Amino acid sequence: MSWDLRAAKPPRVVDTTLRDGSHAHRHRYTVAEARAIARALDEGGVYGIEVAHGDGLGGSSLQYGFSRTEEMELIRAVREEVKRAKVAALLLPGIGTRKELKEAVEAGIQMVRIATQCTEADISEQHFGMAKEMGLEAVGFLMMAHMRPPGFLAEQALLMESYGADVVYIVDSAGAMLPEDAYARVKALKEALTRAQVGFHAHNNLGLAMGNTLAALAAGADWVDATLRGSQ
Repeated sequence: MSWDLRAAKPPRVVDTTLRDGSHAHRHRYTVAEARAIARALDEGGVYGIEVAHGDGLGGSSLQYGFSRTEEMELIRAVREEVKRAKVAALLLPGIGTRKELKEAVEAGIQMVRIATQCTEADISEQHFGMAKEMGLEAVGFLMMAHMRPPGFLAEQALLMESYGADVVYIVDSAGAMLPEDAYARVKALKEALTRAQVGFHAHNNLGLAMGNTLAALAAGADWVDATLRGSQ
């Protein structure tokens, strides 16, 4: 299947190397590494740089793996390093709390990405409320989105939009989508949402992260995620 990208507008790109990429690095980033990566990404023109434990704010634990460097220290270092890119963090309700979000704002984040299972958008209402109270750009993540059909995901996205999300993402957490799956899900959100923009976050388990991202762009995605050496 081919996608006509001639009408697609350039998306906002958020790099997740210093968050999602932390899993591959066993949460061992140093301040020096974070600064070097952030500096290169900022010079490369990405819109946002996500920084946190791989499982989001508050994820450094026995259950999820301890971080070598405390995530607030990494956030502060990245914020000091960048000149243009926005600094973001991921928050999973139940792992991250108001305490960690407040600390992250004090450390310098300008954007929070609030992630729920794609069937549980209703648990994010208070978190979006906190984000907007704190003056953050608020992004919703519908994780494991391959498990539900496009129409159902659109309903969940509408909930996040009603809570204040500026963007809602289709997230292929398991890397299980084919390009037609990504296209249909992004298109459903584009047709349903009236205010929020639409993003797409791919994983490369099937070697289709790039293909799925191109399909999402063909369907009208406004934001896409990337990570350094993500297809390696």
